[in-house]
Amino acid sequence: MLNNSKEPTQPNLSGIDDLPESIKVERLILEWTAPSRPYKERTREFYTTIGSIAFLLGVILLLLKEFLLIGVIISFAFLSYVLASHKPEDSLTQITTRGIRTDNKLYDWNALTSFWVKKQWDQELIVCRTKTALPGLILLVINPKLRENILKEIGERLELIKPENSFVDKASKWISDKIPLEN
Repeated sequence: MLNNSKEPTQPNLSGIDDLPESIKVERLILEWTAPSRPYKERTREFYTTIGSIAFLLGVILLLLKEFLLIGVIISFAFLSYVLASHKPEDSLTQITTRGIRTDNKLYDWNALTSFWVKKQWDQELIVCRTKTALPGLILLVINPKLRENILKEIGERLELIKPENSFVDKASKWISDKIPLEN
């Protein structure tokens, strides 16, 4: 039978008292509810700045007859609008003996390599690096009340390694400092 609910399914643990200890059963260690992505309320100034930049770049690209790039600019402006205007829904995140379960997907401890803590806007995130290229990184918004317990449990299983900022990270920080989208 398929389970179409949004709640993660718990393993059926009935009758495990008589199982040998060599059989490993997934057990829940810690769980919390938090937004599925970092979010910040935006002002009207943010939206008008995004629109103005997109319009000016569109006019310049129109003069250069770069119609494909105009479509990319419009798409990026629309994506920025959608992500900024729609508050993310809360998701249940669980740390189990098998791995991290978020959005009903289990990331096994063997598939994760390291983690670090990052602050974005008013929220603190745990970023976990995966061995595979996709998804590459998993972002977990931390519930501030459980911060110490979350870091302790993940820290026991993964190594804390903060990577150096890449060129893209440095460039995006420089641009956001020079061209603020809102005050």
